[in-house]
Amino acid sequence: MKSQARVVVVGGGVVGCSVLYHLTKKGWPDVVLCEKAELASGAASHAIGHVILYTLSECVSRLNQHSVELYARLEEETGQDPGFHICGNLRLATHSDRLDEFKRYLSVAESAGVNAQLLTPDEVKSLWPLVETDGLLAGIYNPDDGHIGGSDLARALAEGARQGGAEVYRNTEVVGFRQQPNGEWVVRTNRGDIVCEHVVSCTGNYAWETLNLVGLKAQSVPVKHEYLMTEPLPELVTRRDAGEPELPVMRDPEESYYVRQEGMGLAFGCYEGRGETTFVDGVPPDYGPEGLPPDLDKLMPFMEKAVERVPKLGVAGIMAVTHAPMPYTPDDMPTTGPAFGLRNFWLGEGNPFGITLAGGIGWQLAEWIVEGEPSIDMWPCDSRRFGEFATRRYSARKVEEAYEHTYRLPKPDEELPAARPLKTTAIHDLLDEQSAVFGAVYGWERPNWYAPEGVEPVDIPSFYRPNYFEHVGEECRRARNGAGLADASHAARFAVTGPGAEAMLDWVLCTRLPDVGTVSAGYALSTAGTIRSGFTVVREHQDRFLLTSAAGAERYDLDLLQKEAPEDGSVHIENLTGREGSLAVFGPHAAQLIAAVAEISESDVATIDVASATVGFAPVRIVQSNVGGEEGWQVQARTEFLRHVLLELMESGAPLGLQLVGARALNTLRLEAGSPAWGADLTRAFTALESGLGHIVDFDKREFRGREALLEQREAGLDRRLVRLEVLGNESFDAMGQEPVRTVNGERVGRTTSGGFGHCLRKSLAMAYLSTAVDVGDDLEVKLMNEWFQAQILPDGR
Repeated sequence: MKSQARVVVVGGGVVGCSVLYHLTKKGWPDVVLCEKAELASGAASHAIGHVILYTLSECVSRLNQHSVELYARLEEETGQDPGFHICGNLRLATHSDRLDEFKRYLSVAESAGVNAQLLTPDEVKSLWPLVETDGLLAGIYNPDDGHIGGSDLARALAEGARQGGAEVYRNTEVVGFRQQPNGEWVVRTNRGDIVCEHVVSCTGNYAWETLNLVGLKAQSVPVKHEYLMTEPLPELVTRRDAGEPELPVMRDPEESYYVRQEGMGLAFGCYEGRGETTFVDGVPPDYGPEGLPPDLDKLMPFMEKAVERVPKLGVAGIMAVTHAPMPYTPDDMPTTGPAFGLRNFWLGEGNPFGITLAGGIGWQLAEWIVEGEPSIDMWPCDSRRFGEFATRRYSARKVEEAYEHTYRLPKPDEELPAARPLKTTAIHDLLDEQSAVFGAVYGWERPNWYAPEGVEPVDIPSFYRPNYFEHVGEECRRARNGAGLADASHAARFAVTGPGAEAMLDWVLCTRLPDVGTVSAGYALSTAGTIRSGFTVVREHQDRFLLTSAAGAERYDLDLLQKEAPEDGSVHIENLTGREGSLAVFGPHAAQLIAAVAEISESDVATIDVASATVGFAPVRIVQSNVGGEEGWQVQARTEFLRHVLLELMESGAPLGLQLVGARALNTLRLEAGSPAWGADLTRAFTALESGLGHIVDFDKREFRGREALLEQREAGLDRRLVRLEVLGNESFDAMGQEPVRTVNGERVGRTTSGGFGHCLRKSLAMAYLSTAVDVGDDLEVKLMNEWFQAQILPDGR
């Protein structure tokens, strides 16, 4: 066994083997994998092995597509058969809401380049002859999907990695980690130590134990899953003898089960209500590769429903039962990428659909490690989207909820209730008294909208315009015509101080730093010039900067700042999130309101960039802010003063018609103003120049991350750019993002990234990245809910 390597991958499941394989493909042969037992002897050995392209997430779609392409060529490349059955995937719709989901998916699939077909009941019967079509509305078919054996896949990937120079150490248990002063890691194993530059943790059900060794909390929690295999069916033998293809994997999401052909028999499994977590405090030492004892009683109610749809399932004898823990996460997405607070320690943990995602996760982790950046936007899977709030008990409860929702209808803007409320601001009860309808972001309770008197304060999500549509519109109109107030206390806030603060931020941000007493926007880029993070930057003193970013990005941005801070102690990073609150006041009467509560003149308010003031009896900081295209200010105060400040603003604002505004109205207002949103329109998928931020990029600075890439792109010219679209003719639904855009001649020119209805403009709007070959006045179309609608680019200022 080597005593030194460039990378040590911990865990020999499909994800670990994929990381090892992809590292060698990136030209790093000096890599090793340590597995405590045999390859794929954990969750991978028990996984049902479905390979699925169906998803409403662009990130996951890209990962899945890579996996499918990789698995299809792996045998030819390595000589090792991974057992990939490309038989297709068929989902059934027996409810009109599910059909709406399929229509939404077809738009997303076309945007992602995924082959998907909507089938009639007769076409479903032709594809799957054993199915009964009573009550069936439609099916959606992905012909490139299939299933694969987890153990076979791991061995094929490991063989490919060995052929690239990697080494695999079985029966080698990692028992500890230590980072040396030079940044290298010492990986302690039962067979000796290995010194390396990078560690990648891919330990599946053992994530809790592995990450505990470096002081991290694992959000991945094992949850029990069970499925069975039947004895051979004569009908399937006849199909084989007639040269008929293998049946697709079939899912009935309304009844929460799947059925597929397995050899000459059938495999059946289900997602049986609220998930049952196990091994929350660690995997017991006596747990073995045989899995958990069978528990067929919990399958039977779902089996009965499945037999109604597939009668032959009820006459086949049971040949085998698999019951085992599988790693899930609170939001059903992997925890991937750099570990928070640790340099060169990487996570490939928490893969709820590890077989499908393994190829893509390995691909992107290798890109990240070797190149320093992933080549696609990995934010939805980034492990740093969870913070301190995601305790083990929280994660376990949310994992149960996520498992239960595996086949549940994923309606837009749906807010799931488990483990809530968790984090609340000092004014939560006051906003609750105003009939706020809350959503959750990064553990915080944040008002989404306010129910008027006589309206029940509940969400009824829909693929069409929902129950809160008109109420959100009224918030927009009243704020646009008078004054609006929004609680912005959930945002991430950091103080960057010290004699080295200016130099550090000048490198991190592509924009010019503000002068003392002023505020500006700031963006941190990747080396490719794409957008990593967005900040509002206040410069209080020469060596003190206050940075505010998206609520969900607290740990993501804190990790960036801490890892960029020089080791000489010249920069101090302080996390102020939750210690300060902020109330955004905006609209035509906002200056009048600020003047009234701060006892200063309206003309003085208009000149404020950053100023200290007193509201009531409380000290505050007033910061100029553009909210939804309207002039506004953030009134910021320490948490203990926030309640007092809100009451003063509401009392003084009542004669001015002050309107409390939720997150959904703020999103509408920013669409009307053409302001791109971080995480939707501003991501690692697009550069600052493509995103329309070229006017604030400070190319006069000698250095900032991404500068060279942007200079090259500026010289070459842009192929695409961010625009705002008006969609015409859609009377009951709006763009949501990830919809394809084409010319009327059928030429694909781009896709949307976000959308909604502009209540003040009375227009259906979308932000979209389109080819620079199209412009204002060109006739375009956007595909919403599987229908093409006319669209046009709006000129700036409309």
